Formats: sequence, C-alpha cells, structure tokens
Amino acid sequence: MELYYKNPAKCWLEGFPLGNGRMGAVIHGALDHEVLQLNEDTLWSGSPYSGQTGLSPEVVKQARELAKAGKYEEAKQVMEKKLEEAEDVQVYLPFGDLLLDFVEDNYGADGDTVAGASPDSDTAVTDYERHLDLDRAVASECYVRNGAKFTRTCFISAPAQGLVYQINSSRPFSILVHCDGAFIREKDYKENHFTLTGICPGRSGLKVIKENKPEEFLFPDEPELQGVHFIGEGCVTAEGGKATGSADGILLEHVTGVEIRMAIRTSFRGFDKAYTEQYSDVQIRHMLAADLEKLSRPFEELLDEHVEEYRSFYGRTSLRLWDDVPKISAETSQYDLRERLAAFHEGASDPELYAILFAFGKYLLISSSRPGTQAANLQGIWSNDIIPPWFSDFTVNINTEMNYWMTGPLNLAQMQEPLVNLCKALVKNGQKTARELLNCEGTACFHNTDIWGKTSPATGKAVWAFWPFGEAWLCRNLFDQYLFTEDKEYLKEIMPILEENVRFCLAQLQETDQGLAICPATSPENLFYEDCSVAEYSENTLAIARNLFRDYVKGCEVLGLQNQIMCDVLEALERMVPTAIGSKGQILEWNQEFPEQDVHHRHVSHLYELHPGCGITPQTPELYKAVRKSLELRGDEGTGWSLAWKVLMWARMEDGAHVEKIMKNLFYVVDPMEEMGIRRGGIYPNLFCAHPPFQIDGNLGYSAAVAEILVQSQGEELVLLPALPPSWRNGEATGFIARGNIRVDLKWEGKNVTYTLTPAHDTTLRLRVGKGDVRGYSLRGGVAYEGNEVLS
Repeated sequence: MELYYKNPAKCWLEGFPLGNGRMGAVIHGALDHEVLQLNEDTLWSGSPYSGQTGLSPEVVKQARELAKAGKYEEAKQVMEKKLEEAEDVQVYLPFGDLLLDFVEDNYGADGDTVAGASPDSDTAVTDYERHLDLDRAVASECYVRNGAKFTRTCFISAPAQGLVYQINSSRPFSILVHCDGAFIREKDYKENHFTLTGICPGRSGLKVIKENKPEEFLFPDEPELQGVHFIGEGCVTAEGGKATGSADGILLEHVTGVEIRMAIRTSFRGFDKAYTEQYSDVQIRHMLAADLEKLSRPFEELLDEHVEEYRSFYGRTSLRLWDDVPKISAETSQYDLRERLAAFHEGASDPELYAILFAFGKYLLISSSRPGTQAANLQGIWSNDIIPPWFSDFTVNINTEMNYWMTGPLNLAQMQEPLVNLCKALVKNGQKTARELLNCEGTACFHNTDIWGKTSPATGKAVWAFWPFGEAWLCRNLFDQYLFTEDKEYLKEIMPILEENVRFCLAQLQETDQGLAICPATSPENLFYEDCSVAEYSENTLAIARNLFRDYVKGCEVLGLQNQIMCDVLEALERMVPTAIGSKGQILEWNQEFPEQDVHHRHVSHLYELHPGCGITPQTPELYKAVRKSLELRGDEGTGWSLAWKVLMWARMEDGAHVEKIMKNLFYVVDPMEEMGIRRGGIYPNLFCAHPPFQIDGNLGYSAAVAEILVQSQGEELVLLPALPPSWRNGEATGFIARGNIRVDLKWEGKNVTYTLTPAHDTTLRLRVGKGDVRGYSLRGGVAYEGNEVLS
C-alpha cells in the first residue's frame, strides 16, 4: 500500500507525514526548496499547574437545583458566569523546519555547467514521482532534471530515534542545509554538524475560542516557571565536493549524494515536573549523543532496522480489496492518488481506496503513539502552526478516545500504552479537581487536557466546558483493550484508574423521579431550545457511568476482588435511569424530549450505549431499533471524525449499504487552501482527515470502523462480515482480533467466504457469518479452525 503522486506538495496538507511516535515530520517533496516540518511530542507551552478554576461546589449545587426545577437557561447562565474564570489548556508547539535549498543543480556529466539550466525553474523536470510506502514507513521522490536522475528517501526510525534523509544524483549538485523555527534561539552550523537550541513559552493564558497571536506567549525568567527546553542536532555527510558551515547553514557544493541524520531531545521529564526538576541541558546532550551514535550507521542498515521494527506492528493485520476484474485494479493503482480520488468522486469503481485509507490510519497511529511517548493528540504529532487549532490538545469528550479504538481489533495494544500513562496522570490531578470543584471523592477530568494533565474546566460555554467525564470515558478504552487481550497483568494495572473514576461517578448520582441520575448534565456538544445545554440529566453521562460500572464489576470478577465499592456499583446499576425512547422512536438525549438546536449535530454521544459502550446490541431489539431512528434523524453528513463515528455506528447496525454511503461522504476531498471556509468534513489531498481543519481522529476512527465492518464481537456472538459495503465484492483480511483474544482471517470472493479462527485459549462461541444462521463451537486454544460459507 502506498500514497503516490506525480507532483510535489504545494502545502503542509499535501505533504507526507513521518514519525516514530515521538518525533514527526511532514515532507513536501519540493524540487528547489524542500521543507521538512518537524515536531516532537513533548514540545508544549507551560509547566505543571495545580490550580483549580472555573467552577465551585456552590455553583454546581445551584445549577442542579435550577435544572431540577426546569429552569435550564438559568442553570446554564449560572454555570457559564463561573466558567469565564477558567484557564484553558496549554499549546502543542512545532519544533521548526529542516530546509534544503538546491542552490545549483546545473552541472554536466564532467562537472561543466549545462547551458540554460536554472535551479529556479522546473521546466526541465520529467518523470517526477513521490511515494509514501505505508508497508515500510518510508517517503521517497524521484525525478529527472536536466538529464540528472535524483532520488530522495526519508524515514524516522524508532530503534535509532531519529530522522534519516538521503539524496542521490547521477550528476553533481549543490545544496544549502539550514533550519528555522519560532522558538529556536541559537543555531550553530559546522562543516558536517548542526545544533539548534530553544525554549518553549511558559504557561500560556491564551484562549482556545478567541483569535490568538504568537507574540502573546510569555517567557518567564524564573526557572520554575520556564517552558520546556529543547535541542536538535544533526550530522550531514556528502559524496564528493566540499562542505562549508556558516551562519546561514551548511553549504554542500558539487556533490552527488547527501545524507542527513537528525535527532531531537527535550527537558520534559513528566507531567508533574517543573523545569528545575526536568532533564538538564547536559542530560539532553547525553541523550542526543546516544541517538547520533545509533544514527551513524550505514544508511541501508538503518533502513532495514527501521522497516523490520515498524513491520512488527503494521504487518500484524492486512486488508486487500479488489474489483471483479483484477486487471482494472492493477491499472488503477498506477494513477496519481488525486486523480483516483477525483474519479472516485465521479462514480468510478476503486475499492482499493477504502483499503488505502484504512492502512493510512493504522500507519498514523503507529507513527504517532509508541511505548514511552506521549499519547496522540488532536493532530497525532503533526502540527505546522505556532498556535494550532484547538491548541492540538487532547480532547477527551470523543476525539482522544477515537484515536485508540483500533488498538484492540488491530492487535496494537502496545500503541495504547501512552494513553494508559496519560490516564494515570489524570487520576492524580483529577482527584484535586473532584475534591475542590465538585466536593466529592474520586477523580474528574473535564473535556480537554494537555501534556501537564489538566483536569479542571476550560473557559467558555457550558455545552463543552461543563462535562467532567473525560477520564470516565477513557476508562472504556482501557477496559475494552483488556477484553481483546485478556491480559490479567494489564487489567491489574488499569483497575485503580477505573476505581477512582467509579468513585467519582457514584458520588455524582442524584435521586430523580426516574431513578438515579447524574445531575446537572450536558450532552457534548449539543444544545436544546435556542441555546440551552445544562439539563437535569443526559443519556451520555448516564451511559458512560453504566458502562464504567459494568466494566469495573467484570474486572473485579476476573481478578477475584470483593469490596464495598463493587457492592455500591451493583446497587446503583439497579436504580439508574435507563435509556429512554422518545415520541419519534429515537433515543432520548436529555431527561425530556427537548427540541434540538441542530438536528444534524456532529456528536452522537447519546448513542454511547451502542458504541463505544456495549449496552445496546441486536439482543436489545427495542433500543437497537431506536438507535437506527436516531442515526437517521442525525443524517449522513458531518465533520471528518463525525463521519468516521457514523460509519462505525452503522457498521454495528449491520447495514453495509448505509456504511458505504457515509464512507463516500468521508472521501470528499477538501481544498486545503479554503481551510475553515468549508464546514463539510472529508479528507485533504494527503488523506489527512478534515474536521475541517485537520484532526487525526477521523483517520484513526475510520480504521477502527473498517475493523467493525469485518469482525464484530461486542455482543453475545462473533459475527464475520456483518456490514460489508456492496462495492467490497472481493477482499481478504488477515490478523484481526475479536474479543476473547481470537485471531480472525477472512477471504471473500463474491458470496463465497472462507475464514480461519485461532483462539489464544480454549473457548466456546456462537458464530454468525453475515446475516446467516448462528452456530455454536468449542475451539481449542492455539488450534486454527477453518470454515467456509455462502454470505447471505
């Protein structure tokens, strides 16, 4: 699988993303002025902060009383007046750019100047191609210019912890290597080595919901308030010619090959460590020296090592889709991806595009979230803006969770380790938030957070800012991962996180006329009446608590735990307000049937029990039918990530035709030049998902949705191909995992389906293929069971 284009990228949203989980780059493939825009996942503004602002127990109590009395507008106003005092999250910052200026490529075969050749013109360029090889995590370009053949190759190695870039040419050329970045303070260029040092801003008072300017950043003199320090180092080697270092960069003249190796390290040592407790500059340089030593090995050795390590994750699963006529599929794959997307938009059959976008999502997760790194933020690790949209934070009322939905079914549990570590950080800070702002025990996290583990509310409207269930939702991710692996040691690790969130949810339950409910509550990020958001209770918050309680009970049963909290949870589950159905046959979003401000709102949080929860399945037919009605009422348009979630929802409704309809909406190509001007979701030319602007959750959520199309195991049955789109007439999927740690391999050609099930241990299951009959099986652990059926 690869992304293939016949032209260089014109902007960041056409470039190729590369990453090793910690360090990232977007590479343009430009001819004269190549740009590699660099990121490192710990480059954030700010420092640890334990302040709790924007709410108080008295305000929550007052809002509760107003909401119970049906005074919803007043409840919102009370809440929002206090939320004006809240502080927003910190800002994810770019490292800067590695720039390669081809100042002279006009030498002849013997070093003589070629008449009429100019580095400022691409008129002499032919056969240009650039590729992002998803199977190897390698970007490359090749072209012929003035008779000289150029090849460029770039990757970011996890084993060697750095970027590797190689240029080869059949004739000599000259190039200037230099760097630029907003927070880089010093640049030192030697003959074959460069060093860049910088400091991130201190705590930012910027607001997500207003226009911000870079000059508003602060750089405190006090060491304990300073931002993250960072250093980038690189080595440059060349074949032939000469190298000269100057204040402008490293000039390589009359060379036929160039190799650049670059590493970045920062002072960041943990979410609770101020600068005075972080890594010193001396320690940073020691880490860089170790990185550069690993990067000093031959190019081919580094490449082979990188590919082997990357494939150990990426190669666990695969998906192929093809047309009825293999020749057509083979010819289509030779077209420029933009041409393919345009033809697809006009109705051409190209099922491989679905598989490419799936593989791209898997590639992005592996490239932006690894053991030992930070969790993938709103843009993974890739950001080119000094002040990115929504500060590129961790938005935990859907987006961060969506980033990690694929880890279970795609056998990528290791990629979720950074999310577990983020949750551990949130517990510590969230205990203070729960105690000081909500006057209860347990841990609370409002709708977004940052590298410092902020858990208090953001400034702004209650519709997003009053929602302290971010980590309670994340607990669903953590426990669902256990259901795929059945790793009891992992379960022991996450149970304390679940327990603190259980304590909080129990403390939030209030008596209502319909039973126990969390009051007051919002439904992210939807409004009723003209501008109301604070209701007596909402289905979303109740569904989060129900699923958390059920997961906690199951975890206790698996580990043989018995405690008072488990007893309290079981009692609460019996008395909680159940999911309700409205007059249109839909799932009720709030405590009563309010008119929605936007009936096509992008969030479908009130359907949490279908996904990511497990309370609504075909075995609950009345609620299952009500979910369908709710999805129909919401419509099939949406932002990028919303479309991915709807694909997943319709997959759980086992409706392949509707799945394909929404997928086609997701394949709408957004012009990157229009950015926020277009409110329709889709993808950018490089397949980054458009909210708009770019948010990675749509890419990662799409891959999770594809897994749900192929294999479902959230109910009482294991279902193969439950929601196959009509155009997916032929395909093969290998290495997928069902809950219960069962490997699933599938192949279908037309209606003929063959499959292999390999459980990790002895198990009994009920199996269904498509809409076919359910059969019971007893399987032995480690033994492959093969079957074939006709898809109905």
